[in-house]
Amino acid sequence: MLMSWTRLRFTVAALFAFSLIAAAAPPPLPVDDQALPPELAGQVDRRLPSKAGDLFVVLKNGLTVLIREDPKAAVASTQVFVRAGSLYEGQRMGAGLSHYLEHVVAGGSTRSFTEDEARARLERLGGASNAYTSYDRTVYYIDSDGDHWREALDLVLAYVTECALAPTEVNREKAVIQQEFKLGENNPRRRLWELFLQTAYRVNPVRHPVIGYESVFVRQDREALLAYYHDRYQPQNMVLAVIGAVRATEVLRHVIEKAAAVERTRMAPVQWPEEPYQINARRAESRLPMARLTQAIVGFPSVQLAHPDLFALDVLAILLGEGRTSRLYQRLKDRDQLVLSVSSYNWTPAFAHGQFIISLDLAPQQWSKVQEALQDELTVFKKTGCSSEELDRAKKKVIAQRIFDQESASDVASSLASSYLDTADPYFEQAYVDGVRAVTVADVLRVAKAYLVPERSTVAAVHPEETKTATAATAIATADDPANSAGAVEEIKLASGFRVLLKEDHRLPITSVQLYGLGGLLLDQEAKPGLTGFTAALLTAGTTTRTKQQIAATIEDVGGSISSGAGNNTYSVSIRVLKDDLPPALELLADVVLHSQFPDEEIDRRRQETLLAIERQDEDWQREVLRLFKANFFKNHPYGSDELGTKDSVTGFSRADVIDCYQRMVRPQQAVLAVYGDFDAAAVKQRIGDLFEAWAADPVELPVWPEETAPLTADQLIEHNNDKTSAALFLGTNGLALDDPLRPALDVLDALLSGINYPGGRLHEALRGGTANLVYVVHAFPFYGLKA
Repeated sequence: MLMSWTRLRFTVAALFAFSLIAAAAPPPLPVDDQALPPELAGQVDRRLPSKAGDLFVVLKNGLTVLIREDPKAAVASTQVFVRAGSLYEGQRMGAGLSHYLEHVVAGGSTRSFTEDEARARLERLGGASNAYTSYDRTVYYIDSDGDHWREALDLVLAYVTECALAPTEVNREKAVIQQEFKLGENNPRRRLWELFLQTAYRVNPVRHPVIGYESVFVRQDREALLAYYHDRYQPQNMVLAVIGAVRATEVLRHVIEKAAAVERTRMAPVQWPEEPYQINARRAESRLPMARLTQAIVGFPSVQLAHPDLFALDVLAILLGEGRTSRLYQRLKDRDQLVLSVSSYNWTPAFAHGQFIISLDLAPQQWSKVQEALQDELTVFKKTGCSSEELDRAKKKVIAQRIFDQESASDVASSLASSYLDTADPYFEQAYVDGVRAVTVADVLRVAKAYLVPERSTVAAVHPEETKTATAATAIATADDPANSAGAVEEIKLASGFRVLLKEDHRLPITSVQLYGLGGLLLDQEAKPGLTGFTAALLTAGTTTRTKQQIAATIEDVGGSISSGAGNNTYSVSIRVLKDDLPPALELLADVVLHSQFPDEEIDRRRQETLLAIERQDEDWQREVLRLFKANFFKNHPYGSDELGTKDSVTGFSRADVIDCYQRMVRPQQAVLAVYGDFDAAAVKQRIGDLFEAWAADPVELPVWPEETAPLTADQLIEHNNDKTSAALFLGTNGLALDDPLRPALDVLDALLSGINYPGGRLHEALRGGTANLVYVVHAFPFYGLKA
């Protein structure tokens, strides 16, 4: 039992820094007939059709304002979308001006306050702020509690209407972005995407990276930024969304006070060249020193967002490459075991024809076979199409995902603003769902034949260098916030010792079910590192009554999801479904927890996947430096091991090993089940009791690890050279125990130092603030564990 364990006496507080070395139209909605106060109405050019609780208007200066009241929300999200992305840079295309400007504007000095004052205001709001740039937009957002939306709104509006572009901040961010270029050089996935776009598009400016080209970027100065800011950052070119615990008329009043006086001026029209019809297949491949596996994209010219084939193509993408029941997953991963991962999606921007994309990760020596199998499976699909059952499953996935995407105020604000920016309809998401519902089996077959044409495909791939390829081949060869919701948490305990936590929240028709038990690295045997994670991943690979495909179909047929895995201290099984599908979801969870069978063929598949994952883990610089740190800090403790294990250990795992691990790990006394969302507690308690009544097991003797990790008494320096063109620094020191009463204080210290999940804090200011440009990213976090 947990309480009988000797607890961890300290944890690791760590920071790392990265620095430079070298559809069908919906019926019209009525305009809310509730009259605005005269002083507000006089500043409004027009009101947009809206539903109850929404207030959508366009001010006389052209600023679009989307406000949604959600009294039950715990937060308010304020977001500004600006039509300023890399596509709009005109004569300076490839300079990365939009991205450069975002770096300077977000949190920068304005006419109303300095950068230091902006940072202090953000800290008072909690620091939940960030910004990003894409091809056709730049977005700034702040999430705050419902009482402080005015302060958040003041900050965001000042950024986009009166930024000072202080010379010191402009110069500092230029140096920061130069480090970001190096970071991109070391990211195979990013390199692959850029290679694909440059090959698939010949004239449309989407072929240029958002960050630009370093040789062009370094020539940009403050004057260029000022000119671009004044041209693009105009009220008629922005959409402001405020969602959450607010009153719509109060928000509108404040927006008018702060932004109605901002004048609109003439803005040069932007026209993009039409991409020529692609008549021949295109291919581009590259070898990268930091790549460990082959990563590839196979794309087919698709449609723009407003095209009527959008819906059928999106459904086709789900059928082919989303989830374990998809055609490509079953063929390339499950049956032929040729890839580590495969997925597909239909990329449909509003500014150009898109791409139907198939993404693959694989061992380099399988590349030829993968291409043949892929084309063969696409050919089969174009002949046979899909069944009505497959189509229904895909539709339910779309509908469920749209509901899942409404879970936070930030998600809703982003959806409304993005929809309006792309389609002039804030409710486009609903029209999209209606369009998907109307898709037929014949529609799917028609678009598959029309768009998945090999002669018009674009293939891009990045491969390891020859020495890395040999290593990968060898690896394969060895393989044979609830507290704010209505309702309190209810705890029950079954006779077996199995604990269940229930919390109802009826705001959205979603229920999440998660089971956690003691496991992970702590239960790994010293000679078999990675076994608990390996075993936990196989919990959804087959039971006494279901195959892996039947498990996947059960949950994907209703648009839900299931996953299993393990971390440092626990294993877990998680399910998320719409509320009406909770009963079969609970039955499925009980089945995979209580009746897993671990078929030999699934163990072999998992072995191959794990060996590939081990091979590629050092592609990610953060994972690489963390692994180096852990191995040297936890020298005689399982935390020093990799969650994936080693090549030797994984190669040696047998079915007997997996079953033994399962029997030691999956026990009722060591597990907790949590159910959260839209459900009836009485019914769920009864169902859980019925499903888990027979789950009983004698307590197992848990391993005892030596108390070896004494607090450090002297500094230690570990260095490692690799192929990357940037450096990573990871500093770790003694911390606190998992159950230490000072944990809240350390979490607050983390927030002060690095802003928790958002860039900020004293470390960020010291290394990237003021005139400092020493790093691209810096962050700190506390690591809490057990038995170290």
